[in-house]
Amino acid sequence: MAAFPSSCPPSPRRVDARRNRETILRVADEVFAESAEFASLDEVARRAGLGRATVYRHFPDRHALGVAIADRHVAAIRAAVRCCLDGELPLRDLLRAILSAQVTRRPLVRLFQEMPPGEQLRHVGVLTRELEPAFHQSQARGELRPDLVIADLELVFEMIEGAMATGPYTRDRVASTQRLVVAVVDGLFAPAGHRGAVEDPSAPHQG
Repeated sequence: MAAFPSSCPPSPRRVDARRNRETILRVADEVFAESAEFASLDEVARRAGLGRATVYRHFPDRHALGVAIADRHVAAIRAAVRCCLDGELPLRDLLRAILSAQVTRRPLVRLFQEMPPGEQLRHVGVLTRELEPAFHQSQARGELRPDLVIADLELVFEMIEGAMATGPYTRDRVASTQRLVVAVVDGLFAPAGHRGAVEDPSAPHQG
């Protein structure tokens, strides 16, 4: 008597559905990187070369699509962290890439801001937990400032968001905030010997 296989190969329909879903996510992410506004699902369908019904079958609304893209980014960050742990990617470069995406992918950031506060905190917590192993390894190697804690990264995200939120989305605003990203990340990795203590103005001066 022939044994049944432990698992059956996916049907062509399931393979097509998986391929369509990946195509939608890839195209939507590209569209969001090109625009300051959240593109409609109809526009994503047009750019992906798929029918409107196909897109809505996978993602019934823009929030569902935005969350799926955010999860896709987290998966990419998880893979990048493994590269950091293997010594193939500096944590400094990874942090710059994450913060640069925060500057340029404004539709996703705005969608994130529309979520309930608890959901926002959950997503930020997921991101910091993914970065934590590389964070501690970089500190152990003497690359990252030893006085930092992982929660400080959340303050860095808020700082960059504040820089983008104080004015209209323009090319100059993006360029200036990208310069801030480089300066802030470099500050996190400043050598200990180059960090002077902050002088207390009320302390007496030695003559």
